Amino acid sequence: MSDKFTPVVQEVELLVAEAREMASEGLHFRILHRFHEAGSVCRPGEEVALVSFMHRSREISLGLAVHLRLTFDYLARHRHTPLSAAEIAMGMKCDDFCSKHGAYAARGTPVRLVSPRSVKEYVKRIRRSLGWAFREAGLKVDPFEVLRSESTASNRVNYRLKCTAEWRHEG
Repeated sequence: MSDKFTPVVQEVELLVAEAREMASEGLHFRILHRFHEAGSVCRPGEEVALVSFMHRSREISLGLAVHLRLTFDYLARHRHTPLSAAEIAMGMKCDDFCSKHGAYAARGTPVRLVSPRSVKEYVKRIRRSLGWAFREAGLKVDPFEVLRSESTASNRVNYRLKCTAEWRHEG
């Protein structure tokens, strides 16, 4: 093979490797928590400040409102288990991290209870933001493939994130 084609072949190999990784593991997201206590893991009272889509060396903010960030965080923490809207709403109500969200913030970030109906609306809005972020990254990825709706035998719809996620903390 001619040396002049080496960079092209290397670029194609990189793109193929990226496509394989995305297909097997899903896309990658970074979730930033603020008001973190040093030396601890994620704790109730922290605030989900930002959810970003990571692509190559870029960090693309999804631009989510507080309830959507908190819902995305909850779905990311439970991404291995498909959950119905009712299970998500009840889970967020019972989850200390969600119920005490932002308690360490000086201004506070009180979060109202989430209903199954609002979960369905939040899923739509998160998908809209995912679509925008994917277009911004130049990817043709269907948001429904990342935030999946899975039907059950009892005609219930379960939601599940197919992705990898990392949590970053700042004080």
